[in-house]
Amino acid sequence: MRPAATLLLALIAKALTAQHSGFGIKGGLLMSDTKSGAGVTSNLIPGATAGGYFALRAGPRMEIQPEVSITSLGAGYTLPDGERSNVRVLYAQVPLSVKLFAGNVANVQAGFQMGRLLMASQSAPDGSTNVTSSYRTWDYGLILGAGADMISGLDVGLRYYNGLRPILKEDQTYFPRNRAYMLTVGYRMSRIKAPKLNRKRG
Repeated sequence: MRPAATLLLALIAKALTAQHSGFGIKGGLLMSDTKSGAGVTSNLIPGATAGGYFALRAGPRMEIQPEVSITSLGAGYTLPDGERSNVRVLYAQVPLSVKLFAGNVANVQAGFQMGRLLMASQSAPDGSTNVTSSYRTWDYGLILGAGADMISGLDVGLRYYNGLRPILKEDQTYFPRNRAYMLTVGYRMSRIKAPKLNRKRG
């Protein structure tokens, strides 16, 4: 069993000693709205996101990056009768992206994202209402973006999220789906170092 265990440890160590592997934090601002039908016009409104990520190098020019974040999305709506309202939704999100590096710094990103609804509220001229019960618990979609990862540990990213699932329950008319344009700044606080393998001489 020892040779197999040593080989497995060596493979894990090789993956974790990559230049880019490590833990980090990130946050940023975004603009979001929803894609809707039936004559409803949605407008972009500002939001924010914050969380952490773990980057694991998967090749000479590739990283796999899972993240955990809290994100405020939403949209402004103009109904056919001219009435306006804003909806804000708060999600716990888990994006998973693959990053391909064009050099040591610049990269492009693509992946998948899951989100769990924490709360939703609707604001209108006559007040604010909690509408969490009207929204689906889970949201998911695709992410696409580009970024720059500095040697200092600082990184900057521009990302687009396209929701694939309608977010309203019992809706047969509008079918709104989340979408967002996000600008983030992060910092890779620590890098993973490989464990040293002790070789015994016979």
